This record gives sequence, structure tokens and C-alpha cells, in this order.
Amino acid sequence: MATLTTRALLLGVVSLFEPANGYQLRRELLSWGVEEWANIKPGSVYSMLSTFVKQGFIQRHDLPEGDGDRTVAVYTMAEAGSAELHRLLREAVVTVAPMQPSSFRVALSLSPLLARSEMLEALHEREGNARRASAALLERIAFVARGFAPPHVAHSLELELRLVETERSWAAEYLATIEAGGLVFAGEADPAWTPPDDDAGWQMVRESQRYRAQIDAAR
Repeated sequence: MATLTTRALLLGVVSLFEPANGYQLRRELLSWGVEEWANIKPGSVYSMLSTFVKQGFIQRHDLPEGDGDRTVAVYTMAEAGSAELHRLLREAVVTVAPMQPSSFRVALSLSPLLARSEMLEALHEREGNARRASAALLERIAFVARGFAPPHVAHSLELELRLVETERSWAAEYLATIEAGGLVFAGEADPAWTPPDDDAGWQMVRESQRYRAQIDAAR
């Protein structure tokens, strides 16, 4: 799950903010607090970007910066990277792992990259997986209660069961919100919210627009 989480996070942030340089991507991930919950270290961002370039998931563009005496490495998504990101996000949504929730949290954070229909389909599949996980945990708890394992094991299983059931309750409300037309997904306009004028992200938007113009001019 850690690999899925880190790969989806970095591909997702490139997809959201492309074209962007490595420092911008690293800064954005740090603002999400990923070092605390997603098993991704700030210093590893640059090496992961290089790996994704080699794998053909993203493209690197060395663009002139400042007076033109130096260059900056700027990254954009490749078609293969977009396909891989969608695969990772769907896997993160449908997989029920209550003791390792970070991949699902990543998928929720990046859900605007998915179509509404994709998210609904994946969430319904997750609900089915959670229902089966609950049934399996109940069977294991009953097995332990019959004396086939040390008693403390039942408490661990009970914790896992409660996490699954709590998430199922939350997911039902989340599904209802999406089915009623709430939230915004890929291909949909978002007239309801924009960042305030002094939001630091606007600088990143302006730099991205400049990078895009440079990339287009070089083609």
C-alpha cells in the first residue's frame, strides 16, 4: 500500500499542477503534510520524479530560467502516466484496508481527477468489499471466541471490525452526496469556490502558465 500511496500522490500532484518544477511539487506535497501520514519523505520527491521520467509516466522539460544562463527542470504528465494514475486511484478506492487508510485518503484528495461515474462505480465496489470484510471479521471473532486463538486476538479483530463499520457508515453518506450531484469531478465546472486572491497557489498558477507557453513555443 505504501508504494501505491506514494506513486499516486506524486503522479496526482503532477497532474493537478503541470507544468511544474520539482521544488513546486515538493512544496505542495509538504503543505499536505504527507511526511506525517503517507510514508513519503520530502527528499525522495526528486528521485521519484526521475524514476517516473525513465518509466515514461511523466515528461521532463529543461527550460531557460531568469537571464537564460541556467535552466529549470519542469514536469508534465505523459499519456502512460495518466493511465497509471487512474489505475492507482481506482485501486485505492476499491481496496478495503482499515489499518492502512493512507491510500484511500490519497484517492479522496485526488478524486477531482476522476469522473463522477468512475468514482461512484469504485465506491460501490468498495462498499461491497467492506461488507465482505465485515462478514469475514465476524467469522474470525467467533472462531477466537471458541478458544481457537489467544483471547487478546479478539480485541484486535474487534478494532478492525469497528473501523470497517465506521467507514461503511461514512461512505454511505459520501456516496449519497455524490449521487445527489455534490462535489466536483473531472470534466465539471466548479463555480462554487475559488482560492482567495492572496492564496500562495496563484503564484504557482502563473508560473505554470509561463512554463506552458515556453513548452508550446519549443515545439
